[in-house]
Amino acid sequence: MTVSCTAAECGWVWSQRPLITPILLFLTLGPIQIKETTMKHSKIFLLAGLLITALTATFMLRSTSAAAAKPSASGHGTILLQDTEGNTVRRQFSFSARINANGSVSGSAIIHNPSFDPKYDAQFDITCLQIVGNRASFGGSVRKTSDPVFNDEFDAAFFTVFDNSEPGNGIDTISEIFFDNVVEPSACQFIGADDFPQIPIESGNVQVRP
Repeated sequence: MTVSCTAAECGWVWSQRPLITPILLFLTLGPIQIKETTMKHSKIFLLAGLLITALTATFMLRSTSAAAAKPSASGHGTILLQDTEGNTVRRQFSFSARINANGSVSGSAIIHNPSFDPKYDAQFDITCLQIVGNRASFGGSVRKTSDPVFNDEFDAAFFTVFDNSEPGNGIDTISEIFFDNVVEPSACQFIGADDFPQIPIESGNVQVRP
């Protein structure tokens, strides 16, 4: 059954934990090399060969453009926080995710948060990505964590970022990580723009590519 509502409208309660960061996976394509061929046959074969070469080049360029246009988001950075003793510490994050040609999502994220006692570290597999304008919302599951007791109970993780400028220091934003033990990571498709409060990053950059 398909649910059409935001997280707030559905009544979901997200369990908060540390800030997260995603590591964006980029699709890099090399230049297309088209070699000129000298033909010593009739003009008909020459024209046919040039036509085939032109059509092939056009097809390859269109395919490359389509592949490079897949939606994706990535980023890394630092947020300054205070730990339990009042000391300023750096919460670091990185993330990367993209929507594949078959519609699936692949990506990962890492969080290092020393403001907790003990500090919290985690790695996530991202399997859901929603991109709307300059906003990207992610859903995934915990792959590795420094707090297995907590994440045995809350396995699904969600967060949202905004790409507001280039470079993003002090302007791009990221939310805390919200954990849940009821909905699946695919629920990231229902996260609204205002569901997760945003925090400006102190350093780093966020890039969202619709």
